[in-house]
Amino acid sequence: MASGSKDLLLSTRRVLFVEDDRQEIEKIEQLLAELQLVHQLATTIADAKKLLREESFDYLLTDLHIETKAGFEPPDGMQVIAFAREQQPNIVIVATSSDPRADIWNEALAAGAQQFIRKPLSQADELIIAFGLAKERKQLVLGLQQKPAFAGRWQPFSEQYPDGIVIDKMTFNKVKGLAKRSSLACVIVGETGTGKEEIAKLIHRYRCEIEGPIPFVAVNCATITSGLAESILFGHRKGAFTGAEHTTQGFVGEADGGILFLDEIHTLDPTSQQKMLRVLADGTYNRLGESRTYRSQFQLIAATTKDLDDEVDDGRFLLDLRGRMTGLDIKLPPLRERLDDIPALAALFLTKKGINLEESDFQALCDRLKSFYWRGNIRQLFKVLESWVLQCEFQELELSLDHFPIFKGMLSPDHTMDHLPLGFEKMRPTDKAAVMAIVKALNEDCDLEATVELFEKAVLSAALQRHASVANCCKALNVPRSTIDGKRRKYQI
Repeated sequence: MASGSKDLLLSTRRVLFVEDDRQEIEKIEQLLAELQLVHQLATTIADAKKLLREESFDYLLTDLHIETKAGFEPPDGMQVIAFAREQQPNIVIVATSSDPRADIWNEALAAGAQQFIRKPLSQADELIIAFGLAKERKQLVLGLQQKPAFAGRWQPFSEQYPDGIVIDKMTFNKVKGLAKRSSLACVIVGETGTGKEEIAKLIHRYRCEIEGPIPFVAVNCATITSGLAESILFGHRKGAFTGAEHTTQGFVGEADGGILFLDEIHTLDPTSQQKMLRVLADGTYNRLGESRTYRSQFQLIAATTKDLDDEVDDGRFLLDLRGRMTGLDIKLPPLRERLDDIPALAALFLTKKGINLEESDFQALCDRLKSFYWRGNIRQLFKVLESWVLQCEFQELELSLDHFPIFKGMLSPDHTMDHLPLGFEKMRPTDKAAVMAIVKALNEDCDLEATVELFEKAVLSAALQRHASVANCCKALNVPRSTIDGKRRKYQI
């Protein structure tokens, strides 16, 4: 876990540790010393407040019952948390308690803590994990307070898509519903590049607005080898296997109280599917190398490019796990089936890049983008636009459609490079666009005038480059000089 690494903690300058139980003080001070963390101890609320007024700290580690007994009186440590937030807004707060009440974490969170860890603490790694998650949550809050504000080309679309994500009304309603009902699971189905993780993050954003900061743990199951999947997902104890130098919480443990996003879930190995079924059933799991039972309650959001019901029928996915994931499915159509969204997507890209196009140029760009198949969907659209901007910038060219690139993945499988004229890949962008326009017009209904103009401009531009004079060009194309001059003005050649 990157955020919980020991290296990160060693960079922390000061920790305020608040505790009044002598045995706990000795134990936790030993763990803090093991982590080489500089710390100050306060054994009363008054001492803690005095230190917070007089000194600066990066972290606060406070017991929730300092002058009261756990489980019998209101947790007075909440006063320390509230005072710390007031005096030092940037401090990261971890609360501890042996209080058995289930709602103790919610009370600490409401008071301003970013993480809760139940006592007794026995290993330094537990503190590493707790401090790391607390810092993540703190950064998340700061991010939520700084929502991006877009203007420019995006302005006409900002009311329809207030979060800067181009989705239809039904999908948006499902997102809002999932944020309000965190017990519901969700399976997001769509081709690569359709924005599945963006939808998961949007659900997370709305949940944070309702509940405050919660974890969002994203895992790409396709990148996990079957031998390491159990350890990565459910954690392991130090020494559980060769190379296990630290106890880890695992992604399932990190997601407690928040969202676990499993991308490409259909690639999860059978053993991990069985363990995931258990944790979804009753919230319990075991770390690798441990018999102790842990609990984690999270909202599962899964993404897949496959139909999970077909995967079940083919024996690659557990029927019971598919059943546990039943909630609200979201299907994201490929970009080629939502071409009307291209103006909004193009406007979003241009605005983020700070690029202003004239209205006519913007409309021409959208028409060009709509002419492609986009096998890589929205991700590919943005990558191609990025390539267009960078190529023009590096070659010191005007940002013009004359230099718009065409790549194989933008084309329909039925019209790949193999079906196009010899030398297509070496053609100038303008010539490629003209060829593609003709190929498209021969296979489906297109705007005749726009197609003719695109072809005419490419032919004239190429001819002018081939011939030393306009007179020679007129002779080669068998048209009068007046025709050439008129079209050059029309197409600004």
